[in-house]
Amino acid sequence: MVAMSIKKALLVIVIALFFLLFLGILFSLLIEPSSAKGIPFIFGQVAIIEIKGEIVSDKTAFINTSAFDIVDSLDRAEKDPAVAAILLEINSPGGSVVATKQIVEKVRSLEKPTVAWISDIGTSGAYYIASACDLVIADEDSITGSIGVISIVPNLSELLDKLGIRVTVLKEGRYKDMGSIFSEMSDEEKTMIKSMLNQVYGNFKKNVLEFRKGKIDAEKFEKIADGRLLTGKQALAYGLIDETGSLEYAIKRAGELAGITNPGVKRYTAKPESFYSLFSNAGQAFGLGFKQALVQQHFTIR
Repeated sequence: MVAMSIKKALLVIVIALFFLLFLGILFSLLIEPSSAKGIPFIFGQVAIIEIKGEIVSDKTAFINTSAFDIVDSLDRAEKDPAVAAILLEINSPGGSVVATKQIVEKVRSLEKPTVAWISDIGTSGAYYIASACDLVIADEDSITGSIGVISIVPNLSELLDKLGIRVTVLKEGRYKDMGSIFSEMSDEEKTMIKSMLNQVYGNFKKNVLEFRKGKIDAEKFEKIADGRLLTGKQALAYGLIDETGSLEYAIKRAGELAGITNPGVKRYTAKPESFYSLFSNAGQAFGLGFKQALVQQHFTIR
């Protein structure tokens, strides 16, 4: 009798262990999505990360989200076990070349499915980021495209002459003041700037064609990669995007890419600034912006 009781007890323990193991596997499948693309899950969340306004590397008094904030949000969403897919909600005209590339490279490194949704506007650098995603969706009346690079160099020399203001520039290096607002650019300097723009523009187009391989015709793309604006509907016809639809539809499609039948939504935002850092960043940005306006070139993908 004692032996029978021990056997029954062991059997109960074994059954209980197998049951707990089964529950653990079931729980991991239902609640904790894997980072691998295409793994099906019944439940899970779609992380929404906003890209709004000008894309910049540093925060300013008027722009409180930088490219590095977005990269940080993408990293947190990638590591969050409750998140199965990531959706970029885009409403931006583009911005700094380097800032844009930080986000593009991060998006390309993600293992979880990524979807871009373009609302009002997603042009230039913002489209560059969208093209890096697995799926690009836009409202059919949104504005996208504008594939190109621009550098605007003001010339205030005549205005300063009329105001009787003289500026003395001391330099070492023939082209050290190239693009200065105090003098007209020479043809040689314009050629040098144009060469730099051509490199950035070439990389932009090459990467979009790589990201959209099999979805876009290179010949057609070359025809519209001239800075022109397109509606979402027109962009779909040219292969710049995959589908048109609303944000709700984009969330649904992001869930489908991750194998989720009923996705939840989790919004990621930049970590809040302290009162001190807000004023500190504002002062730093003002000084940096003034310096750049005087002595530096600034390329933007827009």
